[in-house]
Amino acid sequence: MFIEKSITPDSFVAYLSNMDKNTRLMESIADIRQLPDLGEETIHIWGVHVPDVLDRLDTLHSTLCTEEREKAARFFRESDRQSSIAARGALRILLSGYTGLPATGIEFNYSENGKPSFVPPASSRLSGEQLGRQDACDTISFNVSHSGEWVVLAFGRNRNIGVDVEKIKRGMDVLAIATRYFAPEEITLIDDAEDQHDMFFQLWARKEAYVKALGSGLFQELNRFSVPVENGALPEIGEKDGWIFHRLEAGSKYAAAVVTDKETARVPCYDFGGLEWLD
Repeated sequence: MFIEKSITPDSFVAYLSNMDKNTRLMESIADIRQLPDLGEETIHIWGVHVPDVLDRLDTLHSTLCTEEREKAARFFRESDRQSSIAARGALRILLSGYTGLPATGIEFNYSENGKPSFVPPASSRLSGEQLGRQDACDTISFNVSHSGEWVVLAFGRNRNIGVDVEKIKRGMDVLAIATRYFAPEEITLIDDAEDQHDMFFQLWARKEAYVKALGSGLFQELNRFSVPVENGALPEIGEKDGWIFHRLEAGSKYAAAVVTDKETARVPCYDFGGLEWLD
């Protein structure tokens, strides 16, 4: 749903493919208080181009809990530290916008495989306008991924959801990796593809998003299933065993996908870089 920043240096531009395969520019929202309604039939995708938020990295860092700050500080590379802060800070800011809770007061639970989930507050902790958002607090789900210069976040309600973004690495021996982790029909797709690296990462993004939606361990599951394949090709939107796979348009340098367990009418994409929030 987004394309790389280099294409349009003056603004973050993204394209959205809907159920009719029409395209339009990504939507921009100026104020956290103006977030659109997150209906049960909708998944919201947010893109964060990390270089665009470096001037606000300290503000994002201030929303993190102690454990999140310590995790970010452990990264050896500065770019990884910045991505960690941007991802977690954006998650807290957006959850605050959807639920009405302060970003610093949001709490998470973690599954055995480390997948975070939102902890709804007791109604006694809510007051005023927050009481009107109790349903959002009780039903919201999310997932986060980052690769290269991008962070992608997905939000839904009353659904399992997994999102993945992958920077396409042209130097990898993708067929050797696919032989180990991919199903036979997926290997055939890569072998027959004009751009084998693009096909590999399109498959990888779908597979990892699916595993994240399940909440299971990545490498334990990748070779046990195949993503939807139709007439020898990857569909923009496919279904398999009750799971819906959406390809997210990410330009020529990235691949991305979101997977969920419920039908979705809309998957709008928003630019976090243009969003203003209250400190």
